Amino acid sequence: MVAKAFVFVHRWLGIMLCLFFAMWFLTGMVMIYVPFPSLSGSERLQYLDQINIGAIDVDPSQAISLCGGDSANQLRIISLESRPVYVCTDENNRFHITYADTPGKVVPLSTERVKTYAGLRIDAPFVVSKPVNYDQWIVHQRFDPYRPFYRLELVDDHGTHLYMSSQTGEILQRTSSHARFWNYLGAVAHWIYPTVLRKHWAWWDQTVWWLSLSGIVVVLLGIYLGVTRLVKARRSVQKRISPFLGWMRWHHVAGMLSGLLVLSWIFSGWLSMDHGRLFSTSDATDEQTMRIQGISLSDIGSRIKVEDLKRAKSVQEITFHAFGGSAFTISHNSDGVVDPQPISAREIARVVDAVWRESGVVESGVIPKGDPYTDLREGRLPAGTIRVELDDPASTWVHVDSHTGEILSVMDRSRRLYRWLFNGLHSFDVPGLVGQRPLWDFLVLLCLMVGLMGSLTGAVVATRRLFKPR
Repeated sequence: MVAKAFVFVHRWLGIMLCLFFAMWFLTGMVMIYVPFPSLSGSERLQYLDQINIGAIDVDPSQAISLCGGDSANQLRIISLESRPVYVCTDENNRFHITYADTPGKVVPLSTERVKTYAGLRIDAPFVVSKPVNYDQWIVHQRFDPYRPFYRLELVDDHGTHLYMSSQTGEILQRTSSHARFWNYLGAVAHWIYPTVLRKHWAWWDQTVWWLSLSGIVVVLLGIYLGVTRLVKARRSVQKRISPFLGWMRWHHVAGMLSGLLVLSWIFSGWLSMDHGRLFSTSDATDEQTMRIQGISLSDIGSRIKVEDLKRAKSVQEITFHAFGGSAFTISHNSDGVVDPQPISAREIARVVDAVWRESGVVESGVIPKGDPYTDLREGRLPAGTIRVELDDPASTWVHVDSHTGEILSVMDRSRRLYRWLFNGLHSFDVPGLVGQRPLWDFLVLLCLMVGLMGSLTGAVVATRRLFKPR
């Protein structure tokens, strides 16, 4: 009875999911070479004017007060239509944007203002769309405070689209016709990322999580049934590899060859949707963030005056920070941080020790290049990041930006295990291999092909089962 139940579940779940398996392997091949479009921080700043520092005449404390005072959590200055503006983020991740030269709230950009403003920054002719809240390339929740956007469709050889926030005037996304085409065949399909679903994060999260979990069940049952059928076939008089004929035989053999590989990829893909369900997350808590700063944003605003801001030269953004109770600003241009004055590893270790009072500091220092936990194919922490290792039951590592003093990630033993189970299995991000191209490409493509063949045989068997004459 148990075996029949396993066959039933494997068969009908497999019929529903086998094409998803094949799609994941095919789209994975595309994603190796065409990543999802993104605009780096330095590229974002290239589209901004330099701040007219001399025009700043409003204290930061006034902007913070209009943003909710103690509930405000982030402040920066950029240039909008040649005027300096404060962009303050409140506790609900909403923007409160005010002018920094004379008191006054910034009104969101209209289509006509966008045409004028963008025309001074973009060399190619362009067409401005109506305001867009969501489309496929700005669907991620990180874009939420900036909505709606204007899509600037450039008349150039690349079919470039730029997305300008109506709130801040910043260009935050750039796509090309090449990237859009291949991402529909790559990341959009692979992540099950259609706008209509992805713009509802909770729905998308649950959909992909349960779909991937169902895939794990299908593959586990398939491996179990495949092994039992193989054992029976080998014990028979003919000592065959498989007791089946035709496409079912191909599916049995291909499944035995690719089963563990398919399982590892679907399992690790499922972990990408974990979000703290089984493993810890790398995000610092609000309390830890506040304690490492030592003071609130209101305190930062009251300590930094207009005269302090006017010392900045040739910058496109000024950000406000605190570390260990000391307030400071950082100036940025498209080349990076201007005149950086990094916080020492010793000072960072001292403040982290005070924040994690029940855990002593074991060791601290700059994370070396190529670190297997923070220098990954999917992303890396900034150069100069300080790692502070704590003496607690979870062997926690705290990673702090040496320029801003911000906690970039918190990695305990659970999170480090997650790194190997997700990054290691899903993208073969293994030291000594991931940087060896084209060897890495060959191995990944070979495994994807093996997984694809196993999935396609399942798709054929499923189709034949569905359309079998009754």
